[in-house]
Amino acid sequence: MRLLRFAVATLMSAMLISCAHGATTQLPTSPGPAPVTIQRLTITPTSTTMIAGNAVPITSSGPFTADALALGAFAQYNDGSGKYVPASWTSSDTRVIAIDNSTLTAVGRGTATITARAEGMTATAEYAVEPNVAGTWSGNFVVEQCVAGSGSMQELICGDTPGHRGVLPVATSAPITFTIEKNGADLTARAASGDWRGVLIGTDRGLNFLTLKGDLTGNRATVTIVFWDTRVKTDLMEGFIGFEVRIEGVPSHATVTAHFDNVTRR
Repeated sequence: MRLLRFAVATLMSAMLISCAHGATTQLPTSPGPAPVTIQRLTITPTSTTMIAGNAVPITSSGPFTADALALGAFAQYNDGSGKYVPASWTSSDTRVIAIDNSTLTAVGRGTATITARAEGMTATAEYAVEPNVAGTWSGNFVVEQCVAGSGSMQELICGDTPGHRGVLPVATSAPITFTIEKNGADLTARAASGDWRGVLIGTDRGLNFLTLKGDLTGNRATVTIVFWDTRVKTDLMEGFIGFEVRIEGVPSHATVTAHFDNVTRR
C-alpha cells in the first residue's frame, strides 16, 4: 500500500509540474491531401489526316467531349479529374504541319509529329496531310446513260447501231483533262474532252468533295456541265458527272451521265 500511494503521489506531482510549465500533450496529426498533379498528357485526336490548306484551333481549356473531339493537350490528374490545358507546341516538319499555341495548319503533303509540353509532361502524335483538289488531272469518263430529245441527236450522240454509232453511246470511254485552281473554297478549272474546251467554276465543299459547272465548246457543239459530284482521294478523283450536248442546227439536245475512270493527278 505504501508503494502504491507513493506511485500515485509521484504521478500527480509530475502532472502539476507539467501544467505549471505550460506543457500540453498533443495527439499526432494526420497527413494533408496529396498535391494534384498531371499523371498523363495526351494530344487529341491522337492521330488524324488533314487536307492541305485547312487550319484548326487548339483548345486550351474545358472538359473532354467524345462527341466533339477537340484538338488540344488533355491532362489527366492523379485525383481522377481531367481537362484541356495550355501547352507549348512544336512540329517536326513545318513544311507539312505549321503550329503555334492557338492554331494548327496543314501546309503540304507528308507526315509530321507534333509535340505538346505542359507542366513538365510531354505528349506526341503523328499527323498526315493529303493534297487538296488543286492540280492537273487526266483520265476518262465512262458513259452510263445517254438520252436524246430528237432522232438527229440520237444518231449523232447516243446512237449505238451498225452504221449509226454516235459520239457517246452507253459504255463509251472518253478522255478528259482539267486543271483546277483553288482560292479558298472557290474553284476554277480549265477543262478539255476531245474537241470540247472551256472554263468551269465551282466549289470545294470540304473533305475534298467538289462541284464544277460551265460550258465546253468545239466543233459546232456546246457541252453544258449540269452535275459534277466528285471526291479526291490523295491523287485519285472519283465520282459522277452529268452534261447536256447541243449541236448547232440540230433540234433538241442529248443528256449524258457518266462516272470517272482512273482520273488521276499528274
